[in-house]
Amino acid sequence: MLGLSRNRVKTAQTAAGERVYAIGDVHGCHALLRRLIEMIVEDCERGPRDFDHMRIIFLGDLIDRGPSSGACLQLVHDLVAESGSELILGNHEDMMLESIRGNPAAQRAWLANGGDATLYSYGVSPPSSGEDSFDFADRLARAVPEHIVGLLETAATQASSGDYLFVHAGVRPGVPLKQQDPLDLYSIREEFTHSADWHGAMVVHGHSMVDDVEVYPNRIACDTGAYRTGKLSCICVQDRDLYALTT
Repeated sequence: MLGLSRNRVKTAQTAAGERVYAIGDVHGCHALLRRLIEMIVEDCERGPRDFDHMRIIFLGDLIDRGPSSGACLQLVHDLVAESGSELILGNHEDMMLESIRGNPAAQRAWLANGGDATLYSYGVSPPSSGEDSFDFADRLARAVPEHIVGLLETAATQASSGDYLFVHAGVRPGVPLKQQDPLDLYSIREEFTHSADWHGAMVVHGHSMVDDVEVYPNRIACDTGAYRTGKLSCICVQDRDLYALTT
C-alpha cells in the first residue's frame, strides 16, 4: 500500500488528456461535499492546466446516515446537469430506489442501514407498524422530487478512464470485467478487498471504510467515513500521477 502525497502508478494510467476526481462515500454530509468540490476547483485553478478534460465521478452512497441526504442529491444532480459530472450507483441508492418501488425487503434493509436519515431530510416519517409497503412507497415517492429519482435511475454502475475502473464497491475476482454482476459492483466487500489479483483494471472504489485513502497495486479505496470522521476524500488521477484531497 502506498502513502499518498503525490505518486506515480506503474500499472495504470488515465485516458490521454483526462484528469479524473473520484469522490468517496458522502453519506449525507452536505457541508463536507461542498467543501470538497471547492477544493477540487481550487486544485484545478492552481495549475498547471496540462489536461484537456476534467471529470468528477461520485462513487455512490451520497445518502443515509448523515443529516443532509436531500441536499447532497440536489447538489450532485445540479453538477451532473450543468458540468457533466457522473454518479455511480451505490448500494444505498439502490435500496432507496427499491424502497420507492415498494420492495418490502429493501425497505427493511434501507431503514436498518441509515435510511431514516434520508427520510427525515425529505420530511417523511418511517413506515408505521403494519403499514403496507406500497403505501409507504407512495409517501416516499411524493416527497422525493422526480428529477432526483431520475438521477438515481440513470446512475451508472461503473465508469472508466484508460486503465482505471470506477465502481462503488469493487469487482468479483476471477470474473472478466465485461461479465461482472452489477450487484457485486455496488455491494461486494471482503472477496474483493482481500484479493491481491489484478482485475484487468485499477479499481477505484468506496464502500469499504478506511482511515485515509489507500492505494494498492490493484485498487484504490476512497471511503474515509465522512459521517463518522468528518473526512470526505477524493482521489485525483491524471496520466500515471495520483494524489488525494481530503476535507
